[in-house]
Amino acid sequence: MKQLNIVLSIIILILITTCKQEQKDIVKNQEESHVVIHNKSDVFYQYSIWFAFVNKVFDGDLKVSELKTKGDIGLGSFDYLDGELVMLDGVPYRIRENGEISVGQDEDEIVYADATFFNTDGMFQIKEPVDYPSFQQKLNTEMESEHYFYAYRVPVKLDYIKLGGVPKVEKPFTDGLDVLLPIRPVFEAENISGTLVGFYCPEYIGNINAFGHHFHFISDDRKWGGHVMEFKTKHDIEVPWDQKISYSFDLPKNKTFENVKLDNEFQYN
Repeated sequence: MKQLNIVLSIIILILITTCKQEQKDIVKNQEESHVVIHNKSDVFYQYSIWFAFVNKVFDGDLKVSELKTKGDIGLGSFDYLDGELVMLDGVPYRIRENGEISVGQDEDEIVYADATFFNTDGMFQIKEPVDYPSFQQKLNTEMESEHYFYAYRVPVKLDYIKLGGVPKVEKPFTDGLDVLLPIRPVFEAENISGTLVGFYCPEYIGNINAFGHHFHFISDDRKWGGHVMEFKTKHDIEVPWDQKISYSFDLPKNKTFENVKLDNEFQYN
C-alpha cells in the first residue's frame, strides 16, 4: 500500500510538471506570435530590385492582392509600366501616362513596388515656405539617423506641383529607365491638396533600391497623381514619419528577370 501511494505521488507530480510546462509553452508561443505580428507591421517591403527595374525588367508577377498584404501605403509601377502606383489607406491607385487614375484590381500585376504598414514614430512641423529640395533637406535634418529606413505619409496643401508619369512599354523592351524617364509624361497643378507617400533608403542600399527620398503624390479628389518632381508651398506642413529597421524583398519569377544582364546603373529620386 505504501509503495502504491509513492507511485501515485510520482504520477501526480509528473502530471503537474507537464501541465506547468505546457502552460509555459502556450505563453511563449503567444508572445512569439505577438512579436511576429508586430514585426510584420514594421517591415519595409520591396518587390523586385532597382537594378532589375533599371535594366528593363518591366514585367512582374506580384498581384495587387498580394501587395495589399504588405502594407497600407506604397509606391511603384504597374506591369509593362502601365501606370505609376501610389497606395494610400490600402487602396492601390494606378496613374496612367494620360493622367487617368483608377484603382488597381486584385488580379492586376506590378513590376516594382515599395510598401509598408505606416505607424507614426514621430512628427515635426515645417512652418516656412519650402520647395521639394528644401523639403527633402528638412527630412534629412529631422531623421534620427541616415542609416535607417523611413516611410512618410504627409498631407499637404501645395501652391504648385510637377508630377511625372511613365510611358507604357511592350515587349521586346528596348529602352531602359535612363531613356524613358527623361521623356516621361509630366502633369502640373496649382493650389492643390493631397498626400505625399514616400520612402527613404540609406545610400548603402546600393542597386537594390533607389537611395535617398522617393515620393509619389495623390490629390484629395483622386484626379491628380504621380511621381513627385517639383513642388512649392507657403502652407505649413506637418510631417509624420515611421522609422523602419526591418527590410524584406521578393524577386520576380519569370524569364525576363532570370535572363537580365545587370549592366546599366541609374539613380534618381
